[in-house]
Amino acid sequence: PLGERCLLGFGSTSGPPALPDYFYNNLHQIVQTKDTVMILTEMVHDARIIRMNAQHLPKTVRKWMGDSRGRWEGNTLVVDVTNHTDRTWFDVVGTFHSDALHVVERFTFADAATIHYEATISAPKVFTRPWKIAFPIIRNTQGFERLEMACHEGERSFGLMLRGQ
Repeated sequence: PLGERCLLGFGSTSGPPALPDYFYNNLHQIVQTKDTVMILTEMVHDARIIRMNAQHLPKTVRKWMGDSRGRWEGNTLVVDVTNHTDRTWFDVVGTFHSDALHVVERFTFADAATIHYEATISAPKVFTRPWKIAFPIIRNTQGFERLEMACHEGERSFGLMLRGQ
């Protein structure tokens, strides 16, 4: 998986939808500007950029984490994600998708310390119907900070991992 090779930091996956392991032991910081929402990830220093109220890129442009476009519906950030490559997985065991993957995420602020996350996944070339995932994201209030991630510093098995591919 890409995360094992320190190529992308979304846990064992490589982008939307955020599966529960995306938030497991992996600090995130959400930053909002007028035109973007960014989810900064400690692992591999990923920066997922969600462009607000913007058109999607041309369908010929494929991105590792898809093309994320957001809009606000009340207190819910709705993110429409298209333009995926077919070279990523949903998990570490190789649950694949095609380049026709379409994800609609909803980040709903339940209270000052909780975001309700829900994603609807449509992958018509792989799955017979859309499916959903949902879980709470709990705000860290204990003063943690994102640290430098030295993914393979001192790692002795990295060469073996690369040769395994």
